[in-house]
Amino acid sequence: MPFLTANGVRTRYEIEGDGPPLLLIAGNGMDRSCFRDQLPEFSRHFRCITYDLRGIGESEVTPADYGVKDMARDALALLDGLVVERAHVAGYSLGGCIGQEMALAAPSRVATLSLYSSLDRMQPYLRLRYEILIKVLMETTPELWAMFSAFSAFGDEYINAHAEEIEKEIKLRAARWHAPKPPSKEGFLGHYRALMLHDTSERARGIGCPTWIAVGTSDTVTPPSYSKRLNALIAGSQMRVFEGGPHRLLNFSVREFNQAALAFLLGHR
Repeated sequence: MPFLTANGVRTRYEIEGDGPPLLLIAGNGMDRSCFRDQLPEFSRHFRCITYDLRGIGESEVTPADYGVKDMARDALALLDGLVVERAHVAGYSLGGCIGQEMALAAPSRVATLSLYSSLDRMQPYLRLRYEILIKVLMETTPELWAMFSAFSAFGDEYINAHAEEIEKEIKLRAARWHAPKPPSKEGFLGHYRALMLHDTSERARGIGCPTWIAVGTSDTVTPPSYSKRLNALIAGSQMRVFEGGPHRLLNFSVREFNQAALAFLLGHR
């Protein structure tokens, strides 16, 4: 199994496909399998690099006292270890925040930036969601965490239209904590805290690479207002709004999302 020490963190990664490098960065609490629905198509055209963020999956769990800038340094160090000078960067949710910091810290190394259901900084409603998530994570049961995290991530419109799908998702979330190697609460806590501190609202104008922004109308975590703000901040960026799409567009609106996301990447290949 391939590992690298990136920015002092033992990091699990995978590479699939050939072509220009494409770094795919998962969201909070998600491992590299986050992009399972994209890899079959994306890897036909790109050398896809996926990895487990610090704190999750098979990567090292570090104390929950780091920020998104640290996670961007992890990603850049991973590219260094793989001898990749420049890559397309695509990030989901927290992964998009990491991508923003990469593009600001090392603009020559980011060919394009794709931001899937991401944000510049948290507004009070979203901050309260994460404050509650932390208490539920640290003080209650995995089942309650699974129910609240799914309930607050999908919202009434999507849940009403996809009740059976959400029931299945809640069971999958709860099952993670009963697996032979359950995730680390410290790892989740680190991701939550990093995301809560993220703020590029005064700096995102400095992102100069071609940028594509995707969001669903049923996203109750980072609703379209967040993507509209990023779109206004990043000069020349393109934005696609997916009707009825939830926060996890990449796993729950797969066909339409893949087609549009890949079209942007191929346009800059």
